[in-house]
Amino acid sequence: MKLSGLILRVSLTAMVLLSLVFSALIWRNPSRLGRTETDSTLKTTQATGASAQAAYLLVPTSAYYQAAGGKVQLLQPDASSTGQIHETIHDWQLKKINRSVQLSTSALAALLTQQETLQLTFGAPVTFKAFNANYFATPVKNAPDFQFNRMIIDLSGSKPKLTLVEDNTRMSRTATLGKAPLAGLQAYLKKTRPSGLPVQEKRLNGKLMTFYTQGIAVSPYAFLLDQQTANHFVSLLMPTTSTAAVDSRELGDESIYTLGDVRLTLNSSSNVVQFEDPAKTVASKALTTALTKSEAAIAKLNLQGITAMHYFGYEKGSRTVSYRSYAQGLPIFNNLDNGVVQTSSTSSGLTMNFSLDNLTVAIPTSQAKKQLPSTQQVLSELATAGYAQSTIQNICLGYYWRPQTASSQVVDLTPSYFVEINGQYRRYTEWLTPDTAPANRGAVQIIQ
Repeated sequence: MKLSGLILRVSLTAMVLLSLVFSALIWRNPSRLGRTETDSTLKTTQATGASAQAAYLLVPTSAYYQAAGGKVQLLQPDASSTGQIHETIHDWQLKKINRSVQLSTSALAALLTQQETLQLTFGAPVTFKAFNANYFATPVKNAPDFQFNRMIIDLSGSKPKLTLVEDNTRMSRTATLGKAPLAGLQAYLKKTRPSGLPVQEKRLNGKLMTFYTQGIAVSPYAFLLDQQTANHFVSLLMPTTSTAAVDSRELGDESIYTLGDVRLTLNSSSNVVQFEDPAKTVASKALTTALTKSEAAIAKLNLQGITAMHYFGYEKGSRTVSYRSYAQGLPIFNNLDNGVVQTSSTSSGLTMNFSLDNLTVAIPTSQAKKQLPSTQQVLSELATAGYAQSTIQNICLGYYWRPQTASSQVVDLTPSYFVEINGQYRRYTEWLTPDTAPANRGAVQIIQ
């Protein structure tokens, strides 16, 4: 055999062996199955997200711990305290909900200041039926349906005790707990209590509000922004096999999309969308129904920042349920209703208002904490500006979402007090400006 022939045979054999080796590696490499695995993972993520959204939406918005030294609001950097607490006690078991009792004014005051209690509050009253379906891993069977806005967990004994209270009516129910280990919750409280903000809960115009008893320092935030187009939500809310079936037209600042009687309207100035589906009529006026329908409606939006959005309020007349984005457990406000979703399910159908711009995840920032006055100081400044105490519907600590340019993917959140007057929330400094302050200035009585 010639040398050249030998070399050729050896080369061919080596190439065959290399081919077999590479084939084996390719078959063993998961990236070969990338398309199949990606499709499977995507479907699983979407299904999990849809089923878990209600649990995020109905998580309490504020957490307080009452001890001998007073009450503090728990704020955890880059996370939601109420969300962390929910994860910690999710596997607790409620065995029974006891009969309702109406507390006297003094009894409620004593309960709110009871030592060694963790108190979790919602933005507005919820029903136990909606809460029971989402908060704990195992729902209570055959439980009564009632409204409450506060969970009080007594940690003074070896076993926790749970009381559910509606602040305005003073109706309360105790719950019998089965499996309820305390170690995880106690560890979390030990970590977060030292940095809590001192507070007192006082009534202002009949409503319990959180008063920060001294000047406070709150960290600014930065968030990634999820910006979608109207077409994105058209595909989610108005699915059709033929794109031509969806009619679109421009009318001034509005883009209107219709599919039969279903309509989606985008205001290009504010990026706020209104969706209307007259076929989805609801006869029931019950709050449980409103909450359940709103959860189902929001699930169809597939929002990226759903973990930061919580139940904020309910307007009984229009049956409007409001959800708002939160940062560090504090609500976020701006002038364009970014990060807000409102739903209304009535005999006229479903109406939903939401923004194309929504927050996703927090970004670390090195900005210094912002100093803010006490709540009493804010009320004093409003009084000096001429606002009567009776005009103040609510006052709360939150974040201001400053409008950004259309190309910005990051928003800055600045802490401030927000005051509700005539159904509108504004930073307290905005109410103090000459163009918003009432003309009839003068000293008025404020809560002490």
